[in-house]
This record gives sequence, structure tokens and C-alpha cells, in this order.
Amino acid sequence: MDEKKKPEQVKPEKKLSRTTLTFYIVGLFSVAIALILISYVAQARADRQLDTLTNQLNEQQTVAQGATQKMEDLQAQYDVQSAALDKVRELLDMELAKTDVVGATEQRMEEREVYASLARINAQLLADNQNEAKQEYDALVQKYSEDRLLGNTEDSFDSDINKLFEAVQKQMDSQDNKEE
Repeated sequence: MDEKKKPEQVKPEKKLSRTTLTFYIVGLFSVAIALILISYVAQARADRQLDTLTNQLNEQQTVAQGATQKMEDLQAQYDVQSAALDKVRELLDMELAKTDVVGATEQRMEEREVYASLARINAQLLADNQNEAKQEYDALVQKYSEDRLLGNTEDSFDSDINKLFEAVQKQMDSQDNKEE
């Protein structure tokens, strides 16, 4: 067999042309610059958000410090008022042994109501409105009882009311006798 010598086939070498190479380099730099710009914009935006959040945090800390200070002030006021209230309670406990303030006040309010009712009864009697006077008298006796109004119970009204009620009672009895 004859050996034939084959000439080596020459592969055409692909050479990048200068323009293609320049295009690739410019493209890579453009992408790099675009990435740098995107990174810069993202970083600037993150910095702005961070500044905003920092400002909000500082404001909240200021508000919290103010609230804490107010709470401390209120606590101090509460402590002072509690101490004063405790002193008043101690004094009232001593005074309540001597007098019942609430009971005395209620007694005075009831006395006012009785005086007003007795005045209405007298006004009705003077105006010759026997029925209305009788209704007011009955309501008064029903609410406070005749014994209390006459001074025959432990929680009776003062003597002035007792005397006024007796006078009204006599007037009512005399009116009842006239009608019969």
C-alpha cells in the first residue's frame, strides 16, 4: 500500500477581527458601568430609607423618653396624693368615731325634703286645696313615718320639724272634722 502522504489539512484559524473585539470590550464595560449605576442607585435608595428609619426611631425614642418622664412625674404625684389620702383617711377614721359625716349629711337632706313638703302642705291648705294637701301629707307620712316625724324614734328629725309636723297634723285633723 502506498502510503500517500496527505498534506495536513490546514484549519482556517478564526481570528477575531478588531471591530468584534472592540465591540465585546465596549459591551463588557457597558454592562459593568450599568451594574455599577444600578448598585449606586440601590445604595442611595437604601441610604435614604435608612435615614428615614433612623429619624423615625429617634422621634420614637424622644416620645418614649417624654412618656417615661411623664409617667415618672405622674407616679410621683400619685405617691404624694396617696400619702395625703392616707392621712385624710386616718383623720376621718378618728373623726368617724366622733361623728358620722355621711349620716349627718343624709339627715340634713331628708330634713330639707320634709321642710319643703311641709311648706307645700301649708301652701295647699292656705289655697284651700284639701285634696292636694292630703296627698302631700300622705306621701310624707308614707316616706318618713309618723313616729319619726313626731320625734318618737331614734333617727327622728329635729324638734323644729316635729313641731311643724304636729301643727300640720292638727290642721289636717281640723280640716277632716270640718268636712264631716
